[in-house]
Amino acid sequence: MPLLASQWMPLAPRLTATSLAKACATALSWVIAAGCAASSSTANSARSPAQSTATGRDSPPPRSADMEADAAYYGARAAALAKESLEEVARTDFTRMRRGRLYFRDGTDPHSGRLLHVRLTEAFQKKDSAAILQVTAEILAHDQADIRAHMLRAHTLLATNDPHAAFHRAVAKGLFDSIMSSGDGRGTKTAWTVYRTKEEYEVLKVLGYVPRGQALVSEGGKVFDRLDARKFDGGETVQVFFEITEMFATEGPQPNGGQ
Repeated sequence: MPLLASQWMPLAPRLTATSLAKACATALSWVIAAGCAASSSTANSARSPAQSTATGRDSPPPRSADMEADAAYYGARAAALAKESLEEVARTDFTRMRRGRLYFRDGTDPHSGRLLHVRLTEAFQKKDSAAILQVTAEILAHDQADIRAHMLRAHTLLATNDPHAAFHRAVAKGLFDSIMSSGDGRGTKTAWTVYRTKEEYEVLKVLGYVPRGQALVSEGGKVFDRLDARKFDGGETVQVFFEITEMFATEGPQPNGGQ
């Protein structure tokens, strides 16, 4: 049975530069052990209820001024972070950046994005460092808010003592911490807020959990994904909640809206 909220501590504190390296290693082990959620064949194509529940809507609703503003913020921050400067990391509001990516439209084909993640999984499984760097560069060219791409790029660069590893580790930390700071994941009132499905899976991977079940929950005018998960080594099980209200309203039944 999943652990009750009163039976388990918060799953993880905010990552430090040191603990992120450990978390990255855990996530990489998860990829090999579970063979699923990190690739687009599962994490990016395992559609959440928010993506698989029909809404009868042919197009998303009009966007508000703050949505447009955050989309513009994402565009500006993405351009700045492309310079791979730690100073730009310090200037970034990663929560706003993640939200802005939900509303940002650059004409990128979602299918192409999914294929890039398939290539990244293959490159990692082959331990092909050159291919990992090539594919992560392609992913980040259109999605600077992709936690997995930053983590795998940091891990690969660190192996050669490349100074840019610190930048990608810092961005991954900023993105991850911005999710962790939104709640503790224990229930609907303190759910972690995410704006794309793949953020849910990245959180579980970094914490060392494998998703085992999923359900859509509506409460108080908000929408949540409830995920049952277990440690990838077969240990403890937990039940966590992600608020997906904006993602649900924006993406509706469209597949792989997290891309």
